[in-house]
Amino acid sequence: MISYDEFENIVINEIGRDIQNNIEQKLAIKSRPEISFFIVAGPGSGKTTVMVLKVLKLIFVDDVDPSEILITTFTKKAASELRSRILGWGDILKRSLSNNINLKNQIEDLDINRIKTGTIDSLTEEIVNENREPGTPSPAVIEDFVSNALMLKMGLFNEGRFQKKEIKDAISVIQNSKWGLNVPSMNETLLEIKERLYHDQIDFQQLNDCKIDGIDLVCEAIKDYLLTLKERYLFDFASLEDELLKKLENNKLERFLSEVKFLLVDEYQDTNLLQEKIYFQIAKACVNNGGSVTVVGDDDQSLYRFRGATVTLFQNFEHRIGSQLGIIPEKIFLSPNYRSTSNIVNFCNEFILIDKNYFKTRVDEKPLIKEARMDSYTDYPILGLFRDDKDKLAEDLANFIHEIAVGDGYQIPGGEILKLNPDGGSPSDIAYLCSSPKELDYKNNPRLPLLLKNRLETYDHSLKVFNPRGQNLESVFEVKQLCGLILSAIDPLSDVQESIKLPNGTLDTFQEWRTEGNNFIKEFEQSGSNDLRNFINHWQNKVPLGKRKWPKRVSIMNMIYKLITWIPSMQSDIEGLVYLEAITRTVNQASLFGNFSSEIVYDDSNTELTAASIKETYRNIFIPIATGAIKVNEDLLETLPSDRINVMSIHQSKGLEFPLVIVDVGSDFKNLNSSSLKRFPTNGGHTCSLEDSLRQYSELGSPSRSALDRAFDDLVRQYFVGFSRAQDVLLLIGLNSVKDGYSVKSGERVIPNVATGWNRNKEWIWDKGLENLTHL
Repeated sequence: MISYDEFENIVINEIGRDIQNNIEQKLAIKSRPEISFFIVAGPGSGKTTVMVLKVLKLIFVDDVDPSEILITTFTKKAASELRSRILGWGDILKRSLSNNINLKNQIEDLDINRIKTGTIDSLTEEIVNENREPGTPSPAVIEDFVSNALMLKMGLFNEGRFQKKEIKDAISVIQNSKWGLNVPSMNETLLEIKERLYHDQIDFQQLNDCKIDGIDLVCEAIKDYLLTLKERYLFDFASLEDELLKKLENNKLERFLSEVKFLLVDEYQDTNLLQEKIYFQIAKACVNNGGSVTVVGDDDQSLYRFRGATVTLFQNFEHRIGSQLGIIPEKIFLSPNYRSTSNIVNFCNEFILIDKNYFKTRVDEKPLIKEARMDSYTDYPILGLFRDDKDKLAEDLANFIHEIAVGDGYQIPGGEILKLNPDGGSPSDIAYLCSSPKELDYKNNPRLPLLLKNRLETYDHSLKVFNPRGQNLESVFEVKQLCGLILSAIDPLSDVQESIKLPNGTLDTFQEWRTEGNNFIKEFEQSGSNDLRNFINHWQNKVPLGKRKWPKRVSIMNMIYKLITWIPSMQSDIEGLVYLEAITRTVNQASLFGNFSSEIVYDDSNTELTAASIKETYRNIFIPIATGAIKVNEDLLETLPSDRINVMSIHQSKGLEFPLVIVDVGSDFKNLNSSSLKRFPTNGGHTCSLEDSLRQYSELGSPSRSALDRAFDDLVRQYFVGFSRAQDVLLLIGLNSVKDGYSVKSGERVIPNVATGWNRNKEWIWDKGLENLTHL
């Protein structure tokens, strides 16, 4: 369509991306279409820019049909952002070329929207659905809580397996721990084993034949779970990916493979073996069709071992794709960092160099990141805020945030005044990152996220935080109200509830919900409104509202949407909408495997049918919520709310960036009794033990690094990701005990902590007092 020089000129002058002076970026973008690439992209190095411009170059310079391009990303949010940028920049290119008479018809016919983009799960679902055999229903994909419920029912409870010592012993051996082996933890481990069977392509028969006492019961439980899925034509994401792989390997997707020429995979460092096999099948077709494959990622940012990711697949990508497919990709390092200030870049490099043992795990010849930020900026020092206790830490941190966000600014010792940019700055420019955003610890004591939230709300000009994962869904006040109202409406006297054997603690939760629901009704009555009371009464008495007769089937979903008209936060508040989405998602998923499709059946001639439908509603909707099986999913939000401080785990922050990043490196670590796995591992932990037990039955073989080394590696990566999210200011916070140590009768103690500059040899490189920080 146009020459590369014309393309580059538009990109530089109209899109505003100077790709001319970045040799590595230009090489990846300008290359011939048939050349495959292995791109190792450090944080802030413009990998999204490279992927988008590479795709647009294929379309506008190489005349590639957009439908021949397939792009996968790790999260829905990343896929949405990538697609938005492709369409936005593509539109700029189209407008810039629209005056060219010779290109008019080509520009008008060009439909960039035909590019296939999405997560590996969403694309798998789409491909399997579009290429299913005639008469075969569309695959119905279940979410985690449904998997949890089915494994519990068909795996553990079936034939009373949960009561058998043999299955407990087998699980203990596999996870290398006998602690906490109650029914929920056994169920969780069974699901993890099932996931590993797919992700690591475990030989199921070899596992079944191994010399672990009770392994036959583990395998039987998983088989019964999988059989239930098959009988109902349901898939979890792992089994759906396996279905796609089988279709690819058995030549069932020839039409799809004949139409794809270019595969681009983002965040490849979090790929598992199952996904690699899928990618390699597609990559082979692309190359045979005259195209290429490009993978992009960063082994320093691999965080998802607990979801089955195998970082060595990325580190050994060149060898693996070369030996299996004969494809020799060009390796490119994107190391210039356009995101962060010089001090932040240097700090991240210093952190990654602390542990020489970790440095051995990186891609060969990988350089450190280097500062390449083009705009003028104040090079703030790396800051530290440490206090004796969490209350004082919360108070001073809240004051720091408040002064920056809405006050006169915060005076950095010996330096500049720190304040949000008055031209477009907002509270969402500030992110507080931690290992877990939970507001309460396991003893229900407040953690720093809750203390900080409460402090920020005490100011005259109060600030709110955005932390939908701070509370378990069942404990959220609005959720209690909504669920309490529903239970009061469908089972007012708890008759059906009392006929069900409930999991431990569920009865107390239901009672708390009912109390909150009744209190909510009374609040409206006290304000002079009887509308809510009347609505509930109509349900309890089955008296129609403006209809001639009460319907025989009533949708729980419709009831929810009517009830939230009395709960404003679930209509307009951003966190309330996230909670509502979690509940409605639960209802929709429950309709996939229930007999009553998430409806209550009212039949005066068959009261047992009515009771059965209500009982199913309890089991498939309310018990999963009450037991904590339902998690919120704020990833569905395309943008974070601009009027709130972001509180999130470091894992949640991956792929994001913020002007001011606060990384919690020790608000939970008061002494050496604090959790070692989150600061300085003494063993490999649950995930690494699972790997060691199962990987020997995979073609991957047992991991080459010890479980303890892998636990350290993951912790280094976690904090590298956290530190590298910062654009302008990086603040480390915690208790003085992690900065200076603490005293006991027998003498001084220090707290080893990877995040504060310890290596795995127990050498404190940053040293006591953390003098490399500017302390506030």
